[in-house]
Formats: sequence, C-alpha cells, structure tokens
Amino acid sequence: MDPTAFDNLKTVLEGAVYDADLQGRIAVTDRRDLADLARLSREYAISFQQAGAPEPPVVCTVRLTIDFAELVNERLHHGQAGCRLAVSFTLPVRRLSVCALIEGTLRTIWGKERIIRQTLRFPFPHERGSYENEAVVEFARLIYEKNAADLPEMVPYMISSLEQLQPFAGQ
Repeated sequence: MDPTAFDNLKTVLEGAVYDADLQGRIAVTDRRDLADLARLSREYAISFQQAGAPEPPVVCTVRLTIDFAELVNERLHHGQAGCRLAVSFTLPVRRLSVCALIEGTLRTIWGKERIIRQTLRFPFPHERGSYENEAVVEFARLIYEKNAADLPEMVPYMISSLEQLQPFAGQ
C-alpha cells in the first residue's frame, strides 16, 4: 500500500526540521506521531528551540494533522487528501501587554492573512507568577502533497519567530 499524503508531508517536514537541527540552528526537544483510533485521525508534532537559547527558551511546535474524512477521501475515492498545519510558540510571560507585541511580531513574520490565536495558562492559585503563552499560527486552508516543497521553506520563518520572540520570554 502506498504511503498516505500525510505520511509524505510528515517525512518532508521532519526532514526539514532535522536538517536545521544538524546545522546547529535549532535543537529538537520532542516529537510525537499519534494515531487516534477513536476518531480515526493522525497527528505529527515536532518541537524545537533555538540552539543555545537562553532560559527560559521559546519552544516552537509544528503540528500536521489529518482527519477521518480526508483519509477516506484519499483511500476510497483516490482524491487528494488535505492536512492541517499549525505552528505554535510557547513562552512564559509576566505581563499581558506582551501578548500584543507577540501578535505583532508573528503577523510581521507570517503575514496578515494568517490566523493567530494566543492562549494563556497559569497554575492556581496564580500570585505574581508567569503565564504560559501559546501563540498559534494557523493556515486557513488544507495543505496537500503538491505543497510539500513549501514545508522546508517555512522552517526559516519558524527560526526567525523563535529569535524574535525570545526577548519576550519571561517579560
């Protein structure tokens, strides 16, 4: 059986990230390849930070997902299966005003048409501690196998985002 579009896109994405790791630009910190048997979906996520990043580091996680409908479309109808791609950046922040700076930075790097969502988390009780900010850059379309060449081209944007967000970590 041929590999799915998801498998092919995952391989391209993983290779591009590990190439940057081998060049010493980033350090891969986590990787997950999940199959959800209840929902019949797949998810691949790889996390990394700048090589030699100061504490606390900004962590980038790239997620590639495919749902049941797309998997069925590819297997039964021999159609093009589309995957969702999201790039998130996680960093601690102390002041809520930093969130506007984070969004502005990501919009400058990724473009105004991208969807950017930020979620703040904190442990209870929260007394003067920092928030964990997860800023997610979403693409309002599916990614297809024909877009595979775009994935390696996105890695420099991810690295630039890490570099430009690092000064906000802990602020």
